[in-house]
Formats: sequence, C-alpha cells, structure tokens
Amino acid sequence: MSDEKLLKLVKHNPDKGISEAMKIYGKAVNTICRSILGDLGEEFVEEAVSDTFFKLWKNNKQFVECEGHSLKSWLYSVARNSATDIRRKNAKHILSLDDENQDELMADISIESEVQKKELKAILQKVIEELGEPDSKVFLLKYFLCMKNREIAAKLGISEKKAENILYRGKVKLKEKLTERGITGYGE
Repeated sequence: MSDEKLLKLVKHNPDKGISEAMKIYGKAVNTICRSILGDLGEEFVEEAVSDTFFKLWKNNKQFVECEGHSLKSWLYSVARNSATDIRRKNAKHILSLDDENQDELMADISIESEVQKKELKAILQKVIEELGEPDSKVFLLKYFLCMKNREIAAKLGISEKKAENILYRGKVKLKEKLTERGITGYGE
C-alpha cells in the first residue's frame, strides 16, 4: 500500500488505517523503541510504540504537506524521538528507585549517549561526502573549521556568492538525506 493510500485510510477510517500502518511498520517501530527503552521495561516500549502511531493519526494531515519524505522514515524518526523522550522523562524516577545501581545506570546512559553521538557523526560524515565536490569541501570548511564565506571562497578560488549558494543548497540536501535516514530535529 502506498503512503498516500495509507494516509487517506488513516484520515477516513482511523481504526483500519492505524491497524494497517501497524501491520506494515509495527515490527520495525517496536524494534526501534525496544533498542532505546528495553532495559526500562516492556510498558515503556509499548508506550513509545503507541505514542508513535497516535502521532501518525494526529498528524497525518501535516505529513501530507511534507513532500519528499517517506512515511517509513517519518514513523521511524517519531519512534526514536518518542522513545528518547520517554527515557529522559523516566530516567530520574527509575534511578531513584534503585540507588545501589544509580552509578552503573548513569554510566550506561552516558555510554549510550556517546554511542549515539558517534553514530550520528558517522552518518553525518557519510552524508556530507555524498554531497560531492566542491559542496562537501565548502560545507566542511564552514561548519567544521569555522571559516568565513570569504575565506572559503579565497581558499577554493571561487566567488563568495558561489560559496554562499553551495552552503544553502548543501543544507537543503543534507536535511533531505538525514531525513531519509530517519534523523530529524537537528539544526532546525
């Protein structure tokens, strides 16, 4: 079933539409939520999955306006964000229940956060490379070496206006590519 048909079904017959969406995407959404919340308990995983499909029902009209994005990547991003929000919201409460393991759990959360940062950095580097030359080079000089547009232009032998245009197009392409991979909410 196409995204468009599924969204129409969700709009006109929410019970059937959400049921169909869960058949198609439920297993993957559950896996995403479990990877983030599995150590907290099944009820938190179920809450994140439910929240994801509730947001599909609630926001299906808005999604239609987000042309160029697949429903799959949008749902996966919502699942990841819902699970992360639930983890943040419940981390302090859960830690206070078991003070003996508090240091260990905090270390696990810190490690998980570092792993997520490293994964995001690797994805970001790959996506920037996919921009091609000279776009990727301009992007790296601007946002990783903090060079000014005129410095980038001088270094690469291009006009400052061309550097600005490359940066603008690069941001649009970067956002599209990250969204395709289910990563949203960064730099907005």
